[in-house]
Amino acid sequence: MEIKTLIIQQIKEVFGNIKVYDEKVKQGLQTPAFLVRMIQSEQERKIKGQVWRTYSWNVVYFPQSMEVDAECDDVFETFQTEFQYIANKYHVHRLEGVKQDDVLVITFDVSARLQEVTTETKMQMLGGVWIGQTN
Repeated sequence: MEIKTLIIQQIKEVFGNIKVYDEKVKQGLQTPAFLVRMIQSEQERKIKGQVWRTYSWNVVYFPQSMEVDAECDDVFETFQTEFQYIANKYHVHRLEGVKQDDVLVITFDVSARLQEVTTETKMQMLGGVWIGQTN
């Protein structure tokens, strides 16, 4: 998924070469680190084959220092400033941050307008004769 890849790239650009996971880690979590996961997707059909999709993202920050609150506050402040757009392409909406269980949980939505691709038959066959065909 392009948006997930772009989010991960942007995290690494903004926060340096930090560890970013895109799946739950059962053992061996290295801190500081981020975990990036899409948690919900919605789709709304529009006219002329257009589709408006909204993806809800959950980004968890695992701090390294003993000053968990201060570190999480700094990370969230940076996130609010640097993640108004993803790759200058997708708008970020409803950005929220919550500190719980000594981690920072950031949630936000990204919307994208897509165009459905349809294949059209340019020639039709009636009674064994191609319509539109010239000899």
